[in-house]
Amino acid sequence: MSKSELDQAWSEAFKAFARTGNWGGVDRGVKHRQTFGTGWGGYVLIEVEDPDAFGRYQAFHNQTYGHVVQVTWEPLFDMDQAFEETIRNSK
Repeated sequence: MSKSELDQAWSEAFKAFARTGNWGGVDRGVKHRQTFGTGWGGYVLIEVEDPDAFGRYQAFHNQTYGHVVQVTWEPLFDMDQAFEETIRNSK
């Protein structure tokens, strides 16, 4: 792909972020927490409050710039909280 094609795709992402406060263009149900850049691309930390909104968020990515970037979805959970009792009982 050409640089202009990549720039156009990212332009749509920037417009979505300016309009909604997140990269997926949804008005509510997905809260953007932070974007982290890396040498190869980056990570976005979001909090999902509504599965349907997350579906629209994913669809926006796939339809708008999924053809120029690889997007993966990796759910996170709080391991400190999940194992707090186990660690406390191990003392």
